[in-house]
Amino acid sequence: MNAIAPIEAALPRAPFDAARQAAAEWRGRCLDVFARSEAAVTETLLVLATVEGRGASIKLPHLVGQRYDALATALGPKGAFAEEGKGAVGALSRFHQHDSLRTTLAHGVFSVTLDHRACWHVVGRVLALRAGRESRDLFVADEGEAADTLLTVEKDGGDLRSALGQVRHRFRAG
Repeated sequence: MNAIAPIEAALPRAPFDAARQAAAEWRGRCLDVFARSEAAVTETLLVLATVEGRGASIKLPHLVGQRYDALATALGPKGAFAEEGKGAVGALSRFHQHDSLRTTLAHGVFSVTLDHRACWHVVGRVLALRAGRESRDLFVADEGEAADTLLTVEKDGGDLRSALGQVRHRFRAG
């Protein structure tokens, strides 16, 4: 029998496994920052909603993006909590800018590749429906860019959680 078998170079598996593990850890750490920050947004809305008189205007929506918008409205210049929200509005706006990354991390299908120096790269693809049409988004980052992204998300998330903690403290202490 003369079967034609493909010839494939067998590369060591360990570098690929290590790269996939490192990329998964990066993704998990980013998602953890988002989860903690989203919890702070929700907790702040719940605290503000209990404030006598002014809290009645607070909306408590189901979707996280709508919660960011509700909190931005409440703390914004024309909101019921504008005075208390002065320090938090900027932090909220900065962190909310990472929302497309959050969507990619949470809903994307990721591939991990290695370059010739054994540095990993992530490629995330998101297929969504917007206005009844398909929308395909692509996220690509190398190991260094991913690390920088994580540092930025951690800093902005920490700033947001701190600012919102101060807002909540004003109402819990009083």
